[in-house]
Amino acid sequence: MAKLNIIRPPKVNVDARKNFWKQIGMIVIGTTISLLLTITAATLMEKHQRAKDRKLSAMMVLSNIEMFSRMLDEHAEVVASTDSVATWLLSKPIEELELLPEDELNNLIDRATATFFITYDKSTEQIFSKNIETWKNVGNVQFIDMVGQCFSAMKQVEEYWNNRMTDANNALLEIKSHPDNYDGSSMPIKVLGDDKIRRTLNGHHYMRAWLCYTAATMRYYNRQNMKAIGISEEEVMEYTDNRNLRIEDGEEVPNQQDFYTDPIAPEKLTTLAPLDARLDSLRER
Repeated sequence: MAKLNIIRPPKVNVDARKNFWKQIGMIVIGTTISLLLTITAATLMEKHQRAKDRKLSAMMVLSNIEMFSRMLDEHAEVVASTDSVATWLLSKPIEELELLPEDELNNLIDRATATFFITYDKSTEQIFSKNIETWKNVGNVQFIDMVGQCFSAMKQVEEYWNNRMTDANNALLEIKSHPDNYDGSSMPIKVLGDDKIRRTLNGHHYMRAWLCYTAATMRYYNRQNMKAIGISEEEVMEYTDNRNLRIEDGEEVPNQQDFYTDPIAPEKLTTLAPLDARLDSLRER
């Protein structure tokens, strides 16, 4: 058995010890760098997603206001047609209009008194206005305030127009429900002789101008919204156009008339022939 040299202990390999701690240090550094890279990547991804969500939220709001303006433009075109018929009717004396066939005059009055209501999709407004997380994500107080004012204006426009249409409908319904209370040889003449109806017909021209002005004003403020949030008008128009697509790949919207069929002729009810025979036997008694 070899004797231990107590006076001269065996030499320790210092280089091996240094390499060991060096490897440990490299592992720690590598782990730290990997962790930092993971956290940084996750932060960047979250930041990118939040920016994407922020832009989508803003785009939906801006598009909603643009779609409202487009609806007002469409209403203005309808009112322009209605105004032409109303102006013609108001330009003619009642005595001359009485010479027209009643059904023809009725059709003209129906066109002149046609009512349609303003409504728009309020889901985007509700999400934007009531979701505090959306506000935090958007993070632009000026944009949030301006958009809120636009939504408030849209609501006022809707209420004003719809109240006007309701009043016109009620005036027309009152005449048709109580015709004896109104002068005139026929229902169309009674309608045209009523002061409320004539004021409504005379107001079409001004209402068309109001619709066009309101649509232009909404677009003006919406462009300010776009500048505040940093989204171009071209992006908003493209997004809105894509939202408006209703027909794809040549598919057509169903037509209600296509679902109507002629009533079944009695002679074709072959499955009920025994009942017919029983009825015949009962009649013979």
